Amino acid sequence: MLGLKVKTKDAERAKEYLLRHNLFNRRYRVFGRGSFIYLPLAATSKSQLMELKKLGRVGIMAFPSTIRRPGSYRELLKSTLGKGGYASVVKGYDLLGNIAVIDAPKSMAKKVAKAVMSSNRSVETVLRKEGAVKGKYRTRGYSHVLGLKSYVAVYKENGCIFRFDVRKVFFSARLAYERLRIAKLVKSHETVLVMFAGVGPFAIEIAKAHGDANVVAVELNGAAYRSMLENIRMNGIDNVTAECGDAKKLGKRYRSFADRIVMPLPKDSYAFLDAVNRYAKNGCMVHYYAFGETDSAFEYHTGKIRKFFSKRRKKIVVFGKRIVRPYSAHEIEIVLDFAIRKR
Repeated sequence: MLGLKVKTKDAERAKEYLLRHNLFNRRYRVFGRGSFIYLPLAATSKSQLMELKKLGRVGIMAFPSTIRRPGSYRELLKSTLGKGGYASVVKGYDLLGNIAVIDAPKSMAKKVAKAVMSSNRSVETVLRKEGAVKGKYRTRGYSHVLGLKSYVAVYKENGCIFRFDVRKVFFSARLAYERLRIAKLVKSHETVLVMFAGVGPFAIEIAKAHGDANVVAVELNGAAYRSMLENIRMNGIDNVTAECGDAKKLGKRYRSFADRIVMPLPKDSYAFLDAVNRYAKNGCMVHYYAFGETDSAFEYHTGKIRKFFSKRRKKIVVFGKRIVRPYSAHEIEIVLDFAIRKR
């Protein structure tokens, strides 16, 4: 196999040319040596090689096969498990920084873990899910499969870093877009209440993006609360107040406090609307997460929320809605963005 040797300053331009003309071999890694960069070439004709030389590149050389790019996770699974085995674990895995979490049959777990670690060099530990999320803290069990025997994730997202024990807290990397989306919606000098704050991702990302915001983060789980305090320190945040306790029982000082309320508890958010009514200023914006039937989730939850506030002589104005993710064969997780106003 051949490679193109170019000066470092010309490497980006040369790679763009190769990609544009389908001459770049994606199965191998680019590497550097001294003041030169070596780019792997796909099959090339003599005329193409001559054309490359005319472009003023340094030269064509034999490209070492030892730096072949690792196969993708799916490619490795197919070759290891065969078509039938691959089909049963094709759903992929959750990546929490240094920890990958798989949901595979126990008999296949080791092979799946090897495919994960071979295709992703940042993974130090592979854990297997043991059962569903359960209990008031929404935690689940995990078993160690491969790599370092650790249950402490160090996870980076949207410029922030979070450290937590996956066995003791609830955390979903699949909400990364939602956390960024909400942070971008927050305006200067807002007071923001994050219910069910967990280890602090919503609160910390909002606070980091808006240094003049006043963010209150409430979490019932003591382990998650302690992780949140550590994460606040790690991210150098001084505008988050962490509260350990029930989001329904914050006390009088938070009455009519919030310009914005985030409610990332899709299973039970409705049960906390009384608290939202107490904490919200007139015009408060709420981000309400819920599960629902695929065909009727938005209409069902919008109707329930409207009815709730109508009884309290208030109305809601929905300004946003989106499907967050599929949850099961017939259910989805949604978010409704609405403002609460007096009639």
